[in-house]
Amino acid sequence: MKYCLDCDWHLNAVSEPSQHDRSQAAIEHHVETGHAIDSSESIVRPTIPDITGEIFVRDLVPSSD
Repeated sequence: MKYCLDCDWHLNAVSEPSQHDRSQAAIEHHVETGHAIDSSESIVRPTIPDITGEIFVRDLVPSSD
């Protein structure tokens, strides 16, 4: 499955059987919108945790302690 991290755009094997065509469509969506595209082997769109950006960044950046 190809899905956009910024909007509801997505393609899966049901809507587009050709892996090549899904990849091409994902590239075109990125070029047209600048949105980030991710790929997943799942048959449904993965859910993104509902956390604030501040908490997310805090967990990624090493502590200055």
